[in-house]
Amino acid sequence: MTHVPAGSGDWLESPDGAGRFRILRLHDSGGATVEVSIRAGVEGRPHRHPGGEELVMLGGQVEIDGIVLGPGDYLHTAPGAVHRARAVTDACFVLILPTLPEYLDV
Repeated sequence: MTHVPAGSGDWLESPDGAGRFRILRLHDSGGATVEVSIRAGVEGRPHRHPGGEELVMLGGQVEIDGIVLGPGDYLHTAPGAVHRARAVTDACFVLILPTLPEYLDV
C-alpha cells in the first residue's frame, strides 16, 4: 500500500514547461502516476505515449484533441497515440503513465 497525503511531495516543472507535477508513485515499468497542475490558457507540446495514458480530472477544464474534460472525467489514450493538452481553466488532474511520454519537436 502506498499513501501520499494531500499537499505532500515536491512539485516539479513539467518537461514541456506547461505546468508542474508531483510524483505519487514510480512504476517498476519506468512509468509513474503523477498529479499535474496547469494554468488557464497554457498549451503543452505534442507528445506520444508509448505505453498509453490514463487521465482523471480533479478540477478545472482541459481540452485534449477537441474533448473538453472536467472534474470526474476520465480519458484513456491508447499506446502510441500523439496529442497535446490545453488548459481551458486552471486545472488539476492525475495521470497514470505505464511509460513516460516522448515530447515531439514542434
